[in-house]
Amino acid sequence: MNIFIEYLTSISKLSNSAIHYINEYLSVEKIPKKQVFVQELSASKKLYFIKKGIVRAFFYNDGKEITDWFGIENMIIGATVRNFPIKNTRHSIETLEDTELVSVSFNDLEKLYQKHHDIERLGRLIAINTILFLQHKIDTQQLFSAKERYDEFVYKYPNLINRVPLGYIASYLGMNQVTLSRIRNQY
Repeated sequence: MNIFIEYLTSISKLSNSAIHYINEYLSVEKIPKKQVFVQELSASKKLYFIKKGIVRAFFYNDGKEITDWFGIENMIIGATVRNFPIKNTRHSIETLEDTELVSVSFNDLEKLYQKHHDIERLGRLIAINTILFLQHKIDTQQLFSAKERYDEFVYKYPNLINRVPLGYIASYLGMNQVTLSRIRNQY
């Protein structure tokens, strides 16, 4: 769990007391490859930290499976903005490799927020980072060419090209697999 605490303290300083209480509420989950472990993201009861492995969020649109994002080691996943009216989403989360997660229930997280303002601040910063990530993804999809989207993906996630099926990457980048293959052949 130390890697999770290190990750949290890299975002915001936490008191020793807060770290102690966080550790009390954490659990470790090991999930095999190709398992959908969150059926509907907005209804998830936990926030997860990826200690090892890769996951993806996906949904169906007109019968077609769309990969929306990838979660990699040292990333938090889950519905990070909880106390707002959120309509049900169609996003599910699936492991792409054998995955080890550190999890905390949202009920326990609320208790931690009430007890420790430094944890509440941390939660706010994580939510802000998530919003910034999503805004960047929207901007990238709307403003970048297919080649620019691929180049940025390779720059940001260089090791995912060999760990994730190309069909998922193409879907994530908003293109079909033929277009992705053409772009990759230019190198």
